[in-house]
Amino acid sequence: MAVNLSDGSVSTMATSIAVSGPTAVVAGAEFQGRTSVAKYWNNGVAVNLTDGSKYSMASSIAVSGNDIYVAGFESNDSVKVAKYWLNGVSVMLGDGSKKSEATSIAVVGADVYVTGYMNNGAVDVATCWINGKAVAITDGKKNAYGNGLAIGK
Repeated sequence: MAVNLSDGSVSTMATSIAVSGPTAVVAGAEFQGRTSVAKYWNNGVAVNLTDGSKYSMASSIAVSGNDIYVAGFESNDSVKVAKYWLNGVSVMLGDGSKKSEATSIAVVGADVYVTGYMNNGAVDVATCWINGKAVAITDGKKNAYGNGLAIGK
């Protein structure tokens, strides 16, 4: 069964899907002129994560119990800022002074893992945030990006 994420009057993009029991959630964005709204769809019902005043995107989604986690970014007028949303509430990753982007998210117990990149002033450094604390994955000599995440037990 197909589920439409929009009525076709605006462009949308789905970037990630997660299923937990009867719940299917999809992360992505809705494009509105020169900006976009980060959002997710919970069983086809749209939930805006941002208000559309700044360019934003939801890249990855995870479900843990009754909680929905979404990774992505929102611009702060000058740079992209990595963040994740927990049940729609924004959590900024880093201080927002240098460009960053969250591309993947996973939750194990009480721990939240997010990958992406954070600029060090010269290049983009592949980064993993564990419960909000940044850990560089690469040496920062060349541009590198974290794009996926798998957590094993």
